[in-house]
Amino acid sequence: MKKVFSLLGICILIFQLCLPAFGEEEETSAANELELKSAAAILVDRGSGRVLYEKNADEKHYPASTTKIMTALLAIENLDPATVATASPVAVDVDRDGSNMGILAGEELTVEQLLYGLLVHSANDAANVLAEQVSGSIEAFVEKMNARAADLSMTGTHFANPHGYHDDNHYTTARDLYLLADEAMDNELFAKIVATPTYVIPPTNKYKTERNLTNNNSLINPMKGRKYLYAAATGIKTGHTSDAGNCLVASAEKDGSSYICVVLDAPNINGINYSFQEPIELFDYGFENFKTQTISDVEEIMATKEVKWAAGGDQAVLTAKEPLTALLPVSFDSSNLTKELSIPEEVKAPLAQGETVGTITYSYEGNQLGKIDLISKNEVKKSYVRMIFGTIFHYVLSVWVMVPLGILVVILLVLRWFELRRQSRRRRRRKYANRRSYYQ
Repeated sequence: MKKVFSLLGICILIFQLCLPAFGEEEETSAANELELKSAAAILVDRGSGRVLYEKNADEKHYPASTTKIMTALLAIENLDPATVATASPVAVDVDRDGSNMGILAGEELTVEQLLYGLLVHSANDAANVLAEQVSGSIEAFVEKMNARAADLSMTGTHFANPHGYHDDNHYTTARDLYLLADEAMDNELFAKIVATPTYVIPPTNKYKTERNLTNNNSLINPMKGRKYLYAAATGIKTGHTSDAGNCLVASAEKDGSSYICVVLDAPNINGINYSFQEPIELFDYGFENFKTQTISDVEEIMATKEVKWAAGGDQAVLTAKEPLTALLPVSFDSSNLTKELSIPEEVKAPLAQGETVGTITYSYEGNQLGKIDLISKNEVKKSYVRMIFGTIFHYVLSVWVMVPLGILVVILLVLRWFELRRQSRRRRRRKYANRRSYYQ
């Protein structure tokens, strides 16, 4: 019986020791369950830049038409959307079997219309027209693309054209495309266009009828069917060539969280297009396992601080300048949240209400979540009496005063000592002289 109880006790102990490990690896286990078929992939939280999942994220692949994100970004950064561009014969000289919107030489379109053609319809001819409008030539524009990629730290990327048509020297990585998309989605016009399922371009000087453009992104376009339609999706850009396979840069927002996902060289097997299926799986993983939570409240008192020369001895009551939100596991345990205060050793009055006094840094399980300013919740007025007497007292007791004063006192004491000795000698001499005169 003793052996049975001993064995039972050992089993209970092992189970208890395993419990923390299970909790710590819960997030990792959930990520490991994602067995993606795409050659490369990444899922990133936009708010924090935190990578929630990655597979071969720095491996070089052909980007196909996801290239057009860079083309659109440069066009938006350098052109007025209302500007009218005239298509040149060089710009519209594209493979008509590829994706294009049939722009004719001499046709006039606004930059905004071309951007819709570029991002909604994935038009290669629109990419060339925009490239020439920005830089004067396609070659000069490609140089600009690579320079902008360097600015964004896209270290695994090289562009050879503005549209993504296959070129062995035209490549990128999943991580680089996230960096590009994250930058582009900060632009309101870009974000609006990539979330558009369909767009109509009215007749132009060369076309007598409307052009109806349809977005190939099945995550946002119900006209492509509801198989991959994803309610939280907000864009961004598809891509496909025989060399690149199926590619998608996608974004989604829900419950205060915003993600960007990239899949490259995704297969199409048994009627399943994994360039749409796997972003859905990645987004679901993010939304189900993580949540954007407020970890700092502006009403919470973070610290109090003595203020030099404060009237009435008032202290500064320090609170967070603004709320801090962070992406955290849904099983977030606030007891593992750490705060690090950085406050100057000396704070002087007057101190205005809302004035910045220091900072507070939040970390969770060793990962820094963010840093925000600490401000004084109350006004602290200056006492000029305290300041004057404090300053006098400070300088009186300073080394520069006390040392010379001490030396002066010593000198005076020595001089006094010599004076007393001299007086003593004089008294003795007079006394001696009086005695001599008495006996004489």
